[in-house]
Amino acid sequence: MRWPLIIPGKKLNAMAVVIVLVLMGSLILSVFWHGSTAVISRLSGHHVVVIDPGHGGYDPGAITSQGIYEKNVNLQMAKKIRELLKPAGIEVKLTRDEDEDYVPDGVRGKVTKKQIDLNHRINLAAQAKADLFVSIHLNATESGRNSGAETFYHYKSGEGKKLAEGIQEELIKIPGMNRRIAKPGDFYIIKNTSMPAVIVELGYISNPKEQKKLVQSWYQDQLAKAVAKGIAKYFGIP
Repeated sequence: MRWPLIIPGKKLNAMAVVIVLVLMGSLILSVFWHGSTAVISRLSGHHVVVIDPGHGGYDPGAITSQGIYEKNVNLQMAKKIRELLKPAGIEVKLTRDEDEDYVPDGVRGKVTKKQIDLNHRINLAAQAKADLFVSIHLNATESGRNSGAETFYHYKSGEGKKLAEGIQEELIKIPGMNRRIAKPGDFYIIKNTSMPAVIVELGYISNPKEQKKLVQSWYQDQLAKAVAKGIAKYFGIP
């Protein structure tokens, strides 16, 4: 590289001032544009994502012998994901902000109550004109041996598959995570949404070792970042 000719005297001082000002301006612009602590870059354009904390209210989901309720962890995770997506300019709506369900009093029958609750969540996403629907859950088995996060999409949805693969690719980057792939399914809530939808099973609450991590804030943060980055990837945000 050839260096420019140095000019002595006052011209040199003036040139130095100009260079410093240009450098300072570039630095300020860079911080303003990229942010100092953002996990995800900012999105150009407006998108709406509905995050569904699975279960709630009368429906606890899986329950451990230690008294850990899946519905509570699901809500914690959904709120963390929402906070990570906000700086990217993505509008995030939750299907529930507290421990509640959407079954009217007097309704009986496990299947009927579940369908009413799920239909309400599906309708909330439609009313919000959501671009994506992401339902957050924890898995459980009787044996307690299974572990790791899994992401499901409806087998007829190409866009759902794209979203699921993006999220799962981020989840398996977490140290110690099983290297599962996104899987097709025919679950009611992802079958009946009008937008691309996935179910994210963030781990097995029935596995003693994984259960301990799933209730820890530091591990929840890792999971939330992975899901948020997978969603951002779908929109083309680095």
